[in-house]
Amino acid sequence: MANEVTVPLLPCASIEEIAAFYRVLGFRTTYQQRKPNPYVALQREDLHLHFFEIAGFDPEQSYDSCLVLTSDTGELHRAFAAGMRAAYGKVLVSGTPRMTRPRARRNSDGLSGFSVIDPGGN
Repeated sequence: MANEVTVPLLPCASIEEIAAFYRVLGFRTTYQQRKPNPYVALQREDLHLHFFEIAGFDPEQSYDSCLVLTSDTGELHRAFAAGMRAAYGKVLVSGTPRMTRPRARRNSDGLSGFSVIDPGGN
């Protein structure tokens, strides 16, 4: 069987703003184009996120999201928090963008998690 991967394609108002935010979290740009459609692909280890720009997009009206499963949410949260502190002087906990603290979830596996809301409202 082929090695299959699903990669989310998320909307944003600005691919440049999205790429800058995700660089803070340790992602790198693997592909970017302005024409015929603004698009950016980002990667951090095995995490791949792709974004497309929509003129007039309002992040406050976004219902888009992406679930990332990882074996160590604490390690990922610490890395993201360190990047935010280095770039912004603090961990962004309100407004857009922002990140929540890790917390236990009510699920069958007892997994913990946290949320990152990016500049696109995703």
